[in-house]
Amino acid sequence: MGMPSENAPMEYPDCILCGSSEKKLLFSKFSDKRESFTLVKCRNCGLQFISPRPAEEGMKARYQSTYFTERTDRGYNNYFSDATMKEITRVLELNLRDLMFFEFEHSLPHPRRYLDIGCAAGYSVLFMHQRGWDAYGIDVAADCIRFGKTNLGLNLIEGDFLAAEFPEPFHCITLWATIEHLHRPDLFLRKIHRDLHPGGMLFLSTCRAGGFMYLHGKNWRYYNFPEHLYFFSYRQLKRLLCKTGFIIQSHSFYGSGTGRPGTPLRAIFDRAAKTLHLGDMMIVAAKKS
Repeated sequence: MGMPSENAPMEYPDCILCGSSEKKLLFSKFSDKRESFTLVKCRNCGLQFISPRPAEEGMKARYQSTYFTERTDRGYNNYFSDATMKEITRVLELNLRDLMFFEFEHSLPHPRRYLDIGCAAGYSVLFMHQRGWDAYGIDVAADCIRFGKTNLGLNLIEGDFLAAEFPEPFHCITLWATIEHLHRPDLFLRKIHRDLHPGGMLFLSTCRAGGFMYLHGKNWRYYNFPEHLYFFSYRQLKRLLCKTGFIIQSHSFYGSGTGRPGTPLRAIFDRAAKTLHLGDMMIVAAKKS
């Protein structure tokens, strides 16, 4: 209990947004393994991130089977259940509608190529495949990839997107609740830009630093250390997307994390979060410029 294992390689990253090495310590918090991690804030641009953090290789083991089958603040009760798949698909369809994806889809010729990065078991890949897309997914979680390939018959790849080569560009790439897990979101976005067709679209979701986050402080539901490495405000995410060659086409905020799921209190706060643009989740559609 206490600090991460002395044998685990640790990194002290500079800010990926502005390059500054000047950080302000915000607070420390325990992981589910009772390791203490520290949240810092860039003194120049305000981006929040974990530092020090486990090196990338040391993080992969955290995304194996128990992360997806044992309910914690960081994982899922049972990611492979039909109920979870239905709920993820429901939220996916709502997000795509809010981002005017279906209008974009209608404008495309066939065949349409799609890639989901951080696809887990591939529920988004399945959704797009059923809509007639040539759909693929990639993730480092071996158990999820195995499940998606074996049980759902999907085209999934176990591996690192930064090292992957694809024979043809994609019309659409997604990062659903993934960018906050990445050690180098900037490098991912640059490669996504290269792997998209001219005029191709990136759709992403991530937790949002702002709005209802301030009500919960250190206990905010998305301060999951160290799986969540970055916490972007909308302006910071927009700056990073512009820096890597994207132009935001649409965005939306939703979710409050207040009250238990399924209760009237949660419904009231979630409705207020979306109406007043205070949600602690954000979704963004960005076009390759």
